[in-house]
Amino acid sequence: MSYPAKEILRNFFSVVAGVISALAIIIPIGLIAGFLSFSDESIPKTQTIISTVLLIAGPVAGCILGGYTTVKVSTRKDIIHAIITGMVLTFLYAWVNDFEYDWRYPEIGIAYMGFIPTVLMGAIIGIRQKRKLI
Repeated sequence: MSYPAKEILRNFFSVVAGVISALAIIIPIGLIAGFLSFSDESIPKTQTIISTVLLIAGPVAGCILGGYTTVKVSTRKDIIHAIITGMVLTFLYAWVNDFEYDWRYPEIGIAYMGFIPTVLMGAIIGIRQKRKLI
C-alpha cells in the first residue's frame, strides 16, 4: 500500500495546520496572562487567579484544537498524526523553556507530558466527527 504524493503532502500539512492552530490559541492567551501577572506593584489576588486559569486553559484549549484540526485535515492514520502534532508542540514548549527540567518543580514535567494526551483528546473528538460525516 503506497501513499500518493498528494496524500503525503496533505498529511504533512495536517500536522502543520494542527500546530499553527494550537499556537494561534496558546500565544495570545499566554500574552494576555503575562500582561495580567507581571506588574511593578502588588497584584490583586483575583488577577493572579485569572492569570493562572488562563495559563492552564490556553494550552489545553490550543492542544485540543490542534489535535482536532490535524485529524480533520489528515487522510489516514489520524492518531499517528495527532501524536506527531503533540510531539512538535512538546518540543516547542521545551524550546521556549530552554529545555530545562528541575526535579524540584514537577509541574514542568507534568506540562511536558501533558501535551500529547491533550492533543489526543482533540483527535478523538475529530475522529468521532469524521465518522459521523461518513
